[in-house]
Amino acid sequence: MDRRLVHRAAVCEVLPTCWARVDRDRYMIGAQWPRDHSFYRPVLPHLHDPLLVLETVRQVGLLVAHVGAEVPLGHHFVMHAIGYDVDPGLLRLGREPADLTIDVTCQVHRRRPTGAVRLGVLTRIARGGDVLGTGFGEMTCLPPELYRNLRARSVSPGEVPDHDLPSVEPRRVGRYRAEDVVISPGGVPSRWLIRVDRDHPVLFDHPLDHVPGMLVFEAMRQALAYTERGIVPLGCRAELSRYVELSPPASIALRPGGGDPVFDLEQNGKAAGRVAWFMSPGAARDVPGPRR
Repeated sequence: MDRRLVHRAAVCEVLPTCWARVDRDRYMIGAQWPRDHSFYRPVLPHLHDPLLVLETVRQVGLLVAHVGAEVPLGHHFVMHAIGYDVDPGLLRLGREPADLTIDVTCQVHRRRPTGAVRLGVLTRIARGGDVLGTGFGEMTCLPPELYRNLRARSVSPGEVPDHDLPSVEPRRVGRYRAEDVVISPGGVPSRWLIRVDRDHPVLFDHPLDHVPGMLVFEAMRQALAYTERGIVPLGCRAELSRYVELSPPASIALRPGGGDPVFDLEQNGKAAGRVAWFMSPGAARDVPGPRR
């Protein structure tokens, strides 16, 4: 598998293993999760990290955009929405790596004369012949010149992240190493700042001019662990409205109330997204997907 198709620099971070087109907009993709991972470590004694599901959906979306929707390598992707819903059986840690078969439908919603492409992907994830999960993503693919123009209006020259933000205690968020902790106390209960380390070998697998989405999702998962809401979310629905910049620090705020947790993502006084997490099997299935 060409790592450029999933926007990864390190071969060991590539999850898809093979792909085949089976219909006009349908693909079968093989993927594999390692028994252990340098960052997405097993949770509890016997489960794969559920954020591997999100990373798999993300990589599969990039892959089919390139090989199916004919988006050239070098284009930039703006993620508008992403989510998943899984049975715990999908996450079961075995004595061998987890081999997955992913049935993917990719639909191009819009092609602009500028070269921008809006598309959506729907996935059904099987393990051992049983479909145990689903996922979706909505994204826009931008040619380099259009992306540069877009980012020129958002990025201030010389802005760098604050590496000195204090971390919460690693064990409170299910981590062993301080360098893997991505949240800092936000000054008020149920609010945290996102710590950004551009030298992190997984979250910043290659240079980026913005905070990667997987770092934002990990921050929320760590906040769930910190508040003892759980570390194994079985579903997620994220709607994202803008890039999270490297600076100033963005914040995540857990909405008050019971039920499944919902986070608001903000930066510089502006809303950047909303993410709902579901802690019970099947809880995310009845949540409407993103509007097209």
